[in-house]
Amino acid sequence: MGKANIKVLKDNQKAIHPRSRKAKQISKKVSRELKLKKRRGDSNIKLQCLGDKLAWFKENMDQEVDVITPKHVLELIEKYIDRNTEELEQITLKHGIGGRQVRQHASREDCLRITKEREMELFTNSGFETVDFLTPDSLNIFKSWTGELRYLPNIKLRKYTKQGLEAMISGTCEASQHSSPHQMEEDDSDEEDSGNEMSD
Repeated sequence: MGKANIKVLKDNQKAIHPRSRKAKQISKKVSRELKLKKRRGDSNIKLQCLGDKLAWFKENMDQEVDVITPKHVLELIEKYIDRNTEELEQITLKHGIGGRQVRQHASREDCLRITKEREMELFTNSGFETVDFLTPDSLNIFKSWTGELRYLPNIKLRKYTKQGLEAMISGTCEASQHSSPHQMEEDDSDEEDSGNEMSD
């Protein structure tokens, strides 16, 4: 008891009432720090996923080509969406061996199938996001990318739809009509929320 009193006097601390304004301020500060930490973690995960995706495109594209056509972009995206087809076929083959009733690797199979369906839905509807291959400057920047995540914001991204690329291939529309270019940006709403929290 004596040691505890000495520590309180030494650190000049006072007991805080749980319903006091000071307690509410500390609780609010801790809550805000946890939210910001979670946002940073989510942002890092998204950045890593995007980095993995762009790394696949860099490995599978023709590095010697100076100009990539809409046909090449369409083939690349379709190849990316089908990248796990071989693994899915192997899992299906294992299911058929010996007439097994239990699905082996069920969670992995479901994950691959759902991912493929989601990516195909994006490609056929709202647009599949990848590098702006059709702009020479963007293509050159992407070619010089070494794979480091910190340089991802320098890469210009664009959303492509299957219908839009097919229309460009047939020559019935311009590139800008069926794709929307943009660079990576921070979520404005997150910044506004954090700003509001700081002002409270």
